[in-house]
Amino acid sequence: MSFNTTTFEIGKNRIEALSDGVFAIVMTLLILEIHVPNLPPNAPNVQVAPALIALWPKFASYMVTFVSLGFFWVGHHIMYHAIRRADRILLWLNIFFFMFVSLLPFSTSVLNAFPQAFIAPFFFGTNLAIIGWILFFQWSYANSQPGMLADFVSSEYRRTVRSRMLIVPVATTLTAFICFWSVEISLAIYLLLLPLYMLPGNPGGAGSQGLKPVS
Repeated sequence: MSFNTTTFEIGKNRIEALSDGVFAIVMTLLILEIHVPNLPPNAPNVQVAPALIALWPKFASYMVTFVSLGFFWVGHHIMYHAIRRADRILLWLNIFFFMFVSLLPFSTSVLNAFPQAFIAPFFFGTNLAIIGWILFFQWSYANSQPGMLADFVSSEYRRTVRSRMLIVPVATTLTAFICFWSVEISLAIYLLLLPLYMLPGNPGGAGSQGLKPVS
């Protein structure tokens, strides 16, 4: 009995379920990087307050990473709202996407451990950029396959989602290379990128059916 791999396709539900599970675990693991200051239980405010303030770089990296993951999860969700089916190539793009998503807690730990080493923010930024590019490639691939997108997806929807998916990988790629010039500036840019992640937008436009449920 032969198996024709060219016609192999599955529904998208298992990809979406895996996405929710991976993102939930990774986003939870991030907080484990921040530890309670090693002070006695009877420590006064004058000791506890400075110890907590000293943790601000870790809180900053936690916020950047958590919001970045939130952007990627939302982007993945919007994408698969429009995708009707998957094939082997799309499955493997997701496998590599989740592999680099799962690497982010480690990248954040490296950034926290060596904030003045150029390689640390470069490694962190590269990790973010790769995730963004793989997400973008998923949408580009789905657009190129006949019948892979749902019927409601218009040309405007395709262009809008494509541009939205392109913002973060381009920004993080450029920022990753800035760290070789200034670590402080690159870290500041990562923080300034957060509002960019949260820009509101309707992928389908005013007259689209972009929020129509897809079976």
